[in-house]
Amino acid sequence: MIKNRTIFFALVSMLVLLQACKEEDVYFQKFETIADSSWDKDEPVSFDFEILDTNEIYVFFLNLRIGNDYGYSNYFSFWELKSPDGRIKTDTSEFILAKPSGQWLGNTASGTVIENNMFFLRKKLPTKGTYTFTFTQGMRESKLANIKDVGLKITRYNEQKK
Repeated sequence: MIKNRTIFFALVSMLVLLQACKEEDVYFQKFETIADSSWDKDEPVSFDFEILDTNEIYVFFLNLRIGNDYGYSNYFSFWELKSPDGRIKTDTSEFILAKPSGQWLGNTASGTVIENNMFFLRKKLPTKGTYTFTFTQGMRESKLANIKDVGLKITRYNEQKK
C-alpha cells in the first residue's frame, strides 16, 4: 500500500514538474556568431523574421553569449526594428549581466560561456511581412571583447503567464 502511494505521488509530482517546464511559445530564435569573440561597434548584427498575425503581442529577448572573462557587469545595446512598410523604431537598452558581487546572472554553459536571455520589448506588430531587428553594441570600446554570440528570441505573449 505504501509503495503504491509513493509511486502515485512520484508520478503526480513528475506531471506537475513537466507542466511547469513546458516549452515556451518561441516564435523565432536565431544566433549570429561574433568573429574572434570581438564585436566591433561598426558591425551591427541583424535578424529578419516574418510576421503573419498582426493580432498577436510579441515579446523580444536579446540573447547574449559571453565569455566568463567578459570585462563588465552590464551591456548596452542600440537596437532598431524596421517594419515592412519602412517605419523604424530605435532605442537603447542596458542589460545587467552580473550581481554587484560579480556573480553572473545568466546560465553557464561548459563553464566558460554565460548565456543571458534578456527581455527588452513587448509589442504588437501592425503590418504583415518581413521585419528586421538590428543590434549594435553600445559600449565605450570600439571592439568589445569576449562576446561569443548575439541572438534574438521572440515569443508570443501569453497573458496567463504574466
